Amino acid sequence: MSDHNAIHSAGESRQRAARLPQSGLGIASFVIALVSGLVVLAGIAFSALMIASGDPDQHMPVFGVIGLVVTAFLLLSLVGLVLGFIALRRQDRRRTFGAIGLGLNALILVGTVGLALVGTFFSHSNS
Repeated sequence: MSDHNAIHSAGESRQRAARLPQSGLGIASFVIALVSGLVVLAGIAFSALMIASGDPDQHMPVFGVIGLVVTAFLLLSLVGLVLGFIALRRQDRRRTFGAIGLGLNALILVGTVGLALVGTFFSHSNS
């Protein structure tokens, strides 16, 4: 008899979760992650293409602008990380987008820092 109640209460829990509205903070975190990830990836790819095209000294002003844009979107990704964490803490909303946004923003930040460290290591080992 108690097994039947456990199944019934789990079903009610799912139905209650399905009735909850989506978290606006979670959706914001997810959208920030998508936009920041695309801009950071495009900035890294564009910088790599400019370096591969020839003399990087002639492109220094463009590298500065790309660096500022990438830094701004990394800070925005940090904001998305905080929003995702806040969305996960709310009990009165769905937390799906908050979890996805938190994970993607963390991946963007850790991946970019890791890529910078690898690039620094290889630039010093080649000189």
